[in-house]
Amino acid sequence: MKVCSTKDIKAITGIMAASLLLGGCTSVKPKTTTVELKGDPQIKAAINFKEVADTEYDEDQMDAAYRKYCVEIFSQTVRDYGTKDNIMISPASIMMALDMVAAGAKGDSLDQLTNLFAAGQGPLTQQAYAAALMDKINSAKDIDFTCANSVWSNAALLGDTINMDYVEYIQDTFLSEYKVAEFSDDTVDEINAWIDENTNHMIDRAIDKLEPTTVMVLVNAIAFEAKWANAYEDYQIREDEFHAANGSTQNVTFLNDTTGIYYETDKATGFIKYYKGGDYAFLAILPTDESINANDFAADFTAEDYEAFINSETSEYEVYSKMPEFTSDFSYLANDTLENLGVTDIFHAQTADLSGIAGAPGDLYVTKVIHKTHIEVDRSGTKAAAVTVVTLDAASCEPMEVETREVYCDRPFVYAIVDVETMAPVFIGTVNEV
Repeated sequence: MKVCSTKDIKAITGIMAASLLLGGCTSVKPKTTTVELKGDPQIKAAINFKEVADTEYDEDQMDAAYRKYCVEIFSQTVRDYGTKDNIMISPASIMMALDMVAAGAKGDSLDQLTNLFAAGQGPLTQQAYAAALMDKINSAKDIDFTCANSVWSNAALLGDTINMDYVEYIQDTFLSEYKVAEFSDDTVDEINAWIDENTNHMIDRAIDKLEPTTVMVLVNAIAFEAKWANAYEDYQIREDEFHAANGSTQNVTFLNDTTGIYYETDKATGFIKYYKGGDYAFLAILPTDESINANDFAADFTAEDYEAFINSETSEYEVYSKMPEFTSDFSYLANDTLENLGVTDIFHAQTADLSGIAGAPGDLYVTKVIHKTHIEVDRSGTKAAAVTVVTLDAASCEPMEVETREVYCDRPFVYAIVDVETMAPVFIGTVNEV
C-alpha cells in the first residue's frame, strides 16, 4: 500500500488588501445591496483544517477514485453539451475550485462534493489528495505546469463575517491568493487579468460581470506547456485528410510517428506519446467503430471502460501512429453537469450549507461554475490551459419559485404614474385604443 501525507507541502501565501482611491471631484455614491448574514463569524467548518496536512491515505485507491471522477465528469459534460464540436475540460481545475468550496461546506453539501471527487472516501482524505495533486503539478520537471488559486471577497457584503480560519486554510493548503475588494467593473477586470497571467495568456477572460449579490469568487487556473520527449522530424510531418464528424474532409497537417506502446479493447485502440521529463504524456483513444463521432463515443465511455483501456497497455507491437495538429477552445457553465452527477445542494439557497465560509446554513450558495479551456497541439509539443470560476451569492437574494400570473394589457386598461413612496398617482388615465 502506498501511503501519502501532505504534511511537507510548503505553502506560499499572499494576502492582498484592496486600496481605496479618492479623486478630487465629488460623486453620488451608488446604492449597494445589503446582505445580513445570520451566522457567527467564528463558526467552525466541518473539516478540521489542522488535520488535513497529517491525513494519510491509500494512494492507489485515491488515484482510482480520481480517474473515475475525471471520466464521469467528461462523459456527463459531453452528454449535456455534446454536439459535433470539439470539447475539452480540465477535471483537475474543476476539482480544485470546488474543493475550495468544499472546505467550507457542511452536511449534504460537503458529502455530495466528496462523493463526486472521491467516492467512498472522506472529506479529509479528498482535501489532502487535492493538496498533494496541486503540489505535484507545481513541481513537475522539464515542463511548465502550474496550478494557481485565488479567492475574491466582496468587502461590502461579507465584511468581517468571513471565517478567517477558512481563509488561512485555503491560503496554506491551496496556495490561494486572498483578495478583498469592493466588487465593481474594475474587479471583473482584475479577476480576468489574474486569469490571463495564470494561464500564460492562453485564456484572457472568463467573466463579463459580477452580480450585485455576489459575495465571493473562487478561481482556479491551470497552465501546461511541454515539449515532446522525442520531437517530430521534418519527414514525419505530412499533409493528409481528416474526416470530420460533420462528414466533411479537411486537409490538415499530420504528425506521424512509430511508437512501442499500444492499447486495445473492444471499444478503442490507442497510443501514447511522452513529453519531456516522462511524467506526462498525450494519450490518444480512437473508437473502434469508424462511423461514430468522438462525442457520441465519449458520452458512453465509462470509468470502467477507461480502466480497461489503460490496463490493456502492451509493448509487444511496433505502432505506427498519426494525429493532426490542432487548436481548440471550449467553455461552458458546468452547473447542470454537476447537478446531474449528484452535486445539487450547493446550487440552491434552501439546501446549501457553506457556513464554514461565512454566515449560517442557507446564507450562501453557488450561482455559477464557469469553465474554459484552450489547447494547441503541434510538432513541438502541447500548450493547454483551463480556468474554473465559482461565484457565491447571498441566499437572501435568490429568486424564489412562486406561482405565476399574467397581466397582458392587450385590451382597454387604466394606468397611473405614481410616487413610489406613497403610491399616489402623479398622472392617471385610461387606454381604450392605441
